Amino acid sequence: MDTRKTYIFSFFVAIFAFLQIWCSYITFHSPYIGIMVALNKADQWEVTEAHSQSASAKLGIRVGDVVKLVDGKPPEDSKYVVKWGAIEQANTLLISRVGIDHDFKIVKNSTTLYDVIPLAEESICIFLACILLLKLRRSPSARLLSVVFVAMGLIYMSLGASIRGDLLGKIVISSFMMILPVVFLHFIVTFFKEKGELQFATGYFKYIYAILVGIAMLRGFYLMPSMTQFYRLDGIVTLVFFIIGFLINICVIAYMYFKVRNDKTYLSSIVKSVCFSLFISIFPIICLSFLPKLFLGIWVIDAIYTSWTIILFPISFIYLIASNQLYDIGMVIRRFIFAGLVSVIPVSLFTGIYAFLFSHEVNEKQILFVFAGSIFLGSLLLYAAEYGTTRLEPFLFPKKHVLQLALKKISKNLGAISTLRELKDIILIDIVNTLQVLGGAIVFRHENEKIEIITQGEIDALEIERLIHEASLPNHPDFTSIEITGHGAFTGYLVMTRKKTNMLISKEEKQWLQFITTYLEISLENVHLIRKLTGNLQKFAAQLPHEAVAQDIQWFRKVMFELQEEERIRIANDLHDTTMQDLFFLKRRISSIADKSTLEKSDQEQLNNMNNFVDMINASLRQSCFELNPHLLREVGLIQTLQMYVEKEAYTTPFELSIDVGSVAYIESKDLPTKRHLFRIVQELLNNAKKHSQAARVMFTVEEADHYFYIYYEDDGVGFNVQNEGVQKEIGASGMGIEQIRSRIIHMGGQMVLNTIKGQGTSFRMWIPIEEVISA
Repeated sequence: MDTRKTYIFSFFVAIFAFLQIWCSYITFHSPYIGIMVALNKADQWEVTEAHSQSASAKLGIRVGDVVKLVDGKPPEDSKYVVKWGAIEQANTLLISRVGIDHDFKIVKNSTTLYDVIPLAEESICIFLACILLLKLRRSPSARLLSVVFVAMGLIYMSLGASIRGDLLGKIVISSFMMILPVVFLHFIVTFFKEKGELQFATGYFKYIYAILVGIAMLRGFYLMPSMTQFYRLDGIVTLVFFIIGFLINICVIAYMYFKVRNDKTYLSSIVKSVCFSLFISIFPIICLSFLPKLFLGIWVIDAIYTSWTIILFPISFIYLIASNQLYDIGMVIRRFIFAGLVSVIPVSLFTGIYAFLFSHEVNEKQILFVFAGSIFLGSLLLYAAEYGTTRLEPFLFPKKHVLQLALKKISKNLGAISTLRELKDIILIDIVNTLQVLGGAIVFRHENEKIEIITQGEIDALEIERLIHEASLPNHPDFTSIEITGHGAFTGYLVMTRKKTNMLISKEEKQWLQFITTYLEISLENVHLIRKLTGNLQKFAAQLPHEAVAQDIQWFRKVMFELQEEERIRIANDLHDTTMQDLFFLKRRISSIADKSTLEKSDQEQLNNMNNFVDMINASLRQSCFELNPHLLREVGLIQTLQMYVEKEAYTTPFELSIDVGSVAYIESKDLPTKRHLFRIVQELLNNAKKHSQAARVMFTVEEADHYFYIYYEDDGVGFNVQNEGVQKEIGASGMGIEQIRSRIIHMGGQMVLNTIKGQGTSFRMWIPIEEVISA
């Protein structure tokens, strides 16, 4: 079956190639003379039409001239005169005008628009047909649309040979002008069936195709002189069939439109798009070319020009087949009409000036063409201006483009801000770099007159604070200040210095900053709410009662601890997968450069020092990752993890640090969340000791006794006042305070005792039941 299809395809390709060679030969070997003749009352062959774009027009042959000889013979001996009433493929003519004979020699190399335009249209059609077969051949409608393009290509191909009187060219163009509307109707039916699952009868198409093929074969009888009169009618029949065929296509599409016009579906959008493209494509050639030629015998606009528009309709279907997205066709039409109305006044002025300056050289048709063409081009340019401006914005408006890109980046990053500390790294650096200023600051003035300043670059924070207190910042000549928010808890300001060129920021850049501040207001409001919620949660956590009287709030502790651990694990994984990997590749790169023999010894030493520094950073990050996600709890258990952690910390703490492990037989049998709680408690106690204790000795003791697991902590530091709420809620490096330690212990069903006196050290004792540990 595949071999048979290959042979059939090769056969049609061979026929197409033969037709292309033959029609091209006729087109470029024989000039288009363009003379139509008929017998007058004196039985003389009189010129009834001399086409303006033909060789006869260049020779000055006019309507009313009498043709006496064609290539030295009477006109009735020419097969072209007898068959079509035309003079073509001739070399010499003898013309009588007002009784005076004139000899004309036809120039061979007289190429016209009738040669160039159809070939260009044919090339486009064949190219589109190939694209459809290569890219969308699985779609039945795409395959039929490719046949439509091939039929159009054959019409354009044979046009040059047909107007030169070539019989094969006339048979091809007549046959395919009748086939084209039928194939297109077949395509329309298949397309709507494919896109909208609409059922149409298609069995009758094979009979229509058979009839059209039979008619095409009958046209071969035009070789017989006796069939000449039938061909004279063939042109009219072909035009009528072509028009009726496309009217049927229009009726099918109109039926679809009225059927689905009120539906808000994808199919209704397709139908509206089809109707619009059909009107744009068919109206010019039907109304301005074929109908006037059929009823009046003249072209309002020659079909050679209007035929271009036909291609637009099938091209629109390529988009509809290949895409599942549609533009709002109503919006497109409204915008195009509005663009046309806007262009009417300037185009009218231009056309009037053109007509005045060249009044002796132009006629009404030329002026109308200039006006209509200018309206179309003006509308097209205005319609495309928005798209073109957007595409060319980096070149036409580079500053605006940079500001817009920065605005998108900053607005996106604002969503990641949860604390005021993040403003500098996420927002302020981008603003300063985008505006190319020396420095910038975000200032917060709280209700108690306390001022917080986040700075980037070269900006004097003390000077800004002084200007805020004096209320003179907005009018200062060296700063651009914009109020961010008037929230009850604080007032914010975005402050920018002069540019690096010592210029103040421009008006456009200040408007850009205004946009930034609108985003910042929302973000800072969220930060304020997060702060408030966090404070309330901490207050709530600090007031949690003992386990025995608060069973109903265990869900809260569980959720809080799970969220904390998830966030720590996420940060640890991010550090491991990004920063530590980057450092690894950086070290390899530095090592590869340092190993080059061409480097000086001093340079190699510097690179080795850089490598050592990278190792130090990597080790620090590894330790941070471990603290965030103590994976050894799963691998070696709680006791060994605590021993390794304390032993490693002992190298960096300013005090003597030790851990004493007693009898521990059962704790390792507990679940991982329980071990993680115990590790976090030791971690927080050690972090608080490093931050606050000022101790010379810190000791941990871990043991089991009487079905309880104990952790003891003791230091000889400065101690603190237990009643001082500020100290109780002090947050250490790991993000927990004493109250959260207590909350963990209560959550596990345990108890704690904290003994500390200002200046006399601190001792901490906690115990949890081994058999009744509550999992988190």
